[in-house]
Amino acid sequence: MEKGLRVVEVSLFLSLFVVILLSFLPLLNVSISNQIYDFVYLLAEIVGLLFALIYALKIDKNQKLWLGWFFILLGLGAYFLKDLLNFLDQQNLSGILGILSFILSFVGILIFIIFISNSLRLRLTFNENFLLVINAILLFILILQVGLLPTLLSKDPLWDKVISVIYLLGNYFILVVFMILFLTVTTNFWGGEIARNYYLLALGIALLSVASIIFSYVLGSYELLKLDKIIYLGAYLVIVYAIVKEGLMHAV
Repeated sequence: MEKGLRVVEVSLFLSLFVVILLSFLPLLNVSISNQIYDFVYLLAEIVGLLFALIYALKIDKNQKLWLGWFFILLGLGAYFLKDLLNFLDQQNLSGILGILSFILSFVGILIFIIFISNSLRLRLTFNENFLLVINAILLFILILQVGLLPTLLSKDPLWDKVISVIYLLGNYFILVVFMILFLTVTTNFWGGEIARNYYLLALGIALLSVASIIFSYVLGSYELLKLDKIIYLGAYLVIVYAIVKEGLMHAV
């Protein structure tokens, strides 16, 4: 088991390291084409997706939370297909798959929250609910300011506006359920092995959402050293690692 985990860790680390190395080559006056970079980036995603698939299939199907991890895996698959279609210059379809990826991840996290709360009869306290509501309101105001209003007031085609609004609202709801899951796990499983998997999962999905909002709507076309790509891939591989750890912990 430990040997298999080390192989996964080394493979994920090397995949991310190669992408980072290619991103920083311009500092050494070495240029590579965007097609080569994007191809290597897709290979790194494929490596992660294969590991996630292999270990997700090892999770005991008798435990109810397996369904949540299944939706998370589907979300990863949709996210990879989105990047693949971008590579093939199919931006319209890739936008739809990006939204689908967030929906599947949202459903997966929601399943975790429902089953954990119901099985252990857990309820957030008044203070935790108050904190959640305040953060959700502030987050919505932020997204409204940096994304929703500029999108609605822009002169973009109607279809592009619809996709952008759905994308922004999807990120918003993902971040809200992330906060709920984080509060639930922190309150009841602090420090355990089970908690660590959900921390990794929540961290990866939240990082994807926050990074997509920042780079798409705050910084615009940010190309310096392709830092946006590095963060996206890092978050993607963190989610993969959470699935791998879950597969090892609850293998049949």
